[in-house]
Amino acid sequence: MQLSDDLINEFKNIYKKEYKKDLTDAEASEAAHNLAGFFELLWEMSQKDAARKRKLKNHPDGFPVDGHYSCMVCGWSISETNGWYDWYGNTCLLCRKAIKEGIIPTFVCTDHDSYFKTWQFEKFSFKSPTVRKMVRNGELKARIVLNEYGKAHEYIFLKKENPGYREFHNASYKSYQRNRHKVADAWGRKTKVEMREKREKVLKRIRARHS
Repeated sequence: MQLSDDLINEFKNIYKKEYKKDLTDAEASEAAHNLAGFFELLWEMSQKDAARKRKLKNHPDGFPVDGHYSCMVCGWSISETNGWYDWYGNTCLLCRKAIKEGIIPTFVCTDHDSYFKTWQFEKFSFKSPTVRKMVRNGELKARIVLNEYGKAHEYIFLKKENPGYREFHNASYKSYQRNRHKVADAWGRKTKVEMREKREKVLKRIRARHS
């Protein structure tokens, strides 16, 4: 994508206002083109999504996905051979079948906070065999997505059907959440510093080439 000199100068002014620092013409051109490329990618993705939604008008039951994605329900990798796209998004054929048969509600495709999966119980000392035993004993209610052999592909635990575990109000959960946020914040700060250092290195190389 080619940008005019006026747009690049405008980017320089915005950058200076935001970061109190002047950019050379070369630095501003590179940064502006990178930013434009990023937004061009976002635009292409939005156009692709809009095209798929238009296609649904002629194929209301959906159609195979056109690339590699993750199932909106179970998270498994899907492609043209085992993935489907409809009004609820991208799903594997197993989860789609479970939705069509009413085994799991459609809202799980978009509202990921409305249910738990087995691995979330495992974080609080509920191992998979224990979770399955609790399901058999009626302590937990699960919506089970089956594979082609009739075995469990995924367990979906709706929060509204398991109110005793709705928020995991216990010390382990609260400790886990605090640590999770602490780690996430530390990672965010570290990443920000690393990106700033990389940017400075790139700028130094650019300055060296033009000095």
